[in-house]
Amino acid sequence: MKAKQLAICDSDSGYLKMLQAYLQKRNPADFEILIFDMISKAVEASRESPFEILLVGERIYDSNVTKISASKVYILQEDGLRGITGYSMVAKYQSMECLIAQVLGEFALDDSCSSVGRRGKNQTMLLCFYSPDRHKGQSVAALGTAQVLADEGYQVLYLNLMPFTGFEELLQTSYEADVTDFMYFVLNHSDKLLYRLDSLKRCIHGVDYLPPALDYADLLHINKEEWEIVMNLLLYSSDYTYIVMDLSETCQGFYDLLESSDHIYLLTDPTNLYSQAMMRHFKKLLQAKEYRKILEHCVEFELPLNWEDSCDRFENLVSSPVGIRMKGVIGET
Repeated sequence: MKAKQLAICDSDSGYLKMLQAYLQKRNPADFEILIFDMISKAVEASRESPFEILLVGERIYDSNVTKISASKVYILQEDGLRGITGYSMVAKYQSMECLIAQVLGEFALDDSCSSVGRRGKNQTMLLCFYSPDRHKGQSVAALGTAQVLADEGYQVLYLNLMPFTGFEELLQTSYEADVTDFMYFVLNHSDKLLYRLDSLKRCIHGVDYLPPALDYADLLHINKEEWEIVMNLLLYSSDYTYIVMDLSETCQGFYDLLESSDHIYLLTDPTNLYSQAMMRHFKKLLQAKEYRKILEHCVEFELPLNWEDSCDRFENLVSSPVGIRMKGVIGET
């Protein structure tokens, strides 16, 4: 099957090369990236193979753009003084991450645009992190592990399903949509998973992640069958080598997710009697429900003493004591 094409037409050669390099490195939704410095060249190329997406610089735009065969056309707007109408507008001078997120987000929502059904190139492994006592180190350990794997050259997606994460404050960012928006969209448009994933995901230290839920009640409303659908799509349709899931009981498919995991990392605190009692309770429940596969895949670990003192930068957990510990933990499994 011929690759879908994303074409960019602009008179600014420096901008063209910079955007092309970014897109080729990120490779959103498997698009083939084409660049043109003249409208006439784009017209000729589209006659042979229509574009899926076309980005046209506001200053190079002329009436011949209507002759370009493309499913969706966006104008790279600079000052908005050209009076161009009839096309979607996207600000040219913004972060490339935001620009592509806006383009793919709108493209995914357009019913007239084609799907991208496919199988992933990699065999994807699911790693779950869980702590019965909701230890605050669980998310640090999970994200640290994801960063360790990314540093080793793997493609990693991190999903945080904790009720409260504080990520916007900790990472000094803001989210307009979150993991629940992604899930609801995919449940209705499974064939456009990659478009929505690439429009919504963020990146930290080489790790892709979906913004955590603002309201954990939204997670509770997703039933276990829906969790299974979304996870199967991510495991078999994306190109991630690992999906690292920061798990809590907000998931109605809690046990099913654990059962489908390749490894389950259980954070424990041997110095805390309460923590130890909760861990024994959890394992006793698994035994009573005969979840043998979950028990077989469980790996208990603990964090270094005073780990909080050196984990103030989520952007670089790899070099922290937590990152060093997790590198050893995953190296043994």
